[in-house]
Amino acid sequence: MSYPTLCRTPLNVMTQPLALWLFLAVFCGPIASTAQAQAKILIVNSDSTVQKYQQVKDAFKVQMTPHAGRIIDFDVQQAGQPELLEKLIKDESPDLIYSIGSQAYQLATQFGGTKPVLFSSVINWQRFQRGGNSYGVANELSLSQELSLLRYVLPNLQRIGVIYDPHFSAERIADARNQCRELGLTLVEQTIDEDHPLEQHLDGLLDKIDVLWLIADPGVLADRATVEKIFTGSSEHKKPVYTYSDVFMNYGASLVVAADTPTMGRQAANMALAILQREPIKETVQTPAGSHITLNACQLGKLKKDYNADALDAVNQLLECH
Repeated sequence: MSYPTLCRTPLNVMTQPLALWLFLAVFCGPIASTAQAQAKILIVNSDSTVQKYQQVKDAFKVQMTPHAGRIIDFDVQQAGQPELLEKLIKDESPDLIYSIGSQAYQLATQFGGTKPVLFSSVINWQRFQRGGNSYGVANELSLSQELSLLRYVLPNLQRIGVIYDPHFSAERIADARNQCRELGLTLVEQTIDEDHPLEQHLDGLLDKIDVLWLIADPGVLADRATVEKIFTGSSEHKKPVYTYSDVFMNYGASLVVAADTPTMGRQAANMALAILQREPIKETVQTPAGSHITLNACQLGKLKKDYNADALDAVNQLLECH
């Protein structure tokens, strides 16, 4: 009888001889830990020059290194040729592929075959087809969290405007409609595409809303000039911007609720361990476990908008005028 077979055999504590229990204690633990320690993990990073990608990768590696036999890095941008990833996967045959960013995830699923693929930092992951071997940590907090926090911090702003490209964000906006309905908020939507650019719709949308909700939509946030146009227009119309990254504080965002990047990396590592140990995973795509809230009280003052002072206990960073 092989050791792994014996270790999986259900035993009755009252009927098994002491010698057998000693055997299990000596051999079964090392077998499980050895199998885990020999695991080979391939990290596919869309672009290591992107700070948030590097942060999530570093946190993942710190958490994962004591539990893995070998961790291999592949940077899509530095490699230049995606086909090199296909060769690497064939040559190394990793036990698990961890992809960071949308491009890395697409390539990992394309070349990974049946190997488990874990992802994070993927904008609107719902738009990608997922197989039974796909797991991940969502890039965005749950819509319930995002919209509830918006209403809690800025309770007087009821009409929420959102601009999106249906190619990237149709699923997320469909969920947002339901959440807004439950919270008593009004979602005012504006779609854009190649035939209907942002410039045609921005002023009209801003006239109808109390606050602009800027989501992580690559079709909307195409370049720096577009971002500047959105914030300039919002300021001119005296409408605060609620968004998902502290990067936008430099442009004049009023409220940011962001997923905590290092926590996301540690969360992905915990999922990786569960996958390697073949433990059941209830949620194959998990909501980020940590968040960071920044309130720009100075910007809200300039726009003559109030915030809920009782909500300050939930705020991680408060920006005031100096």
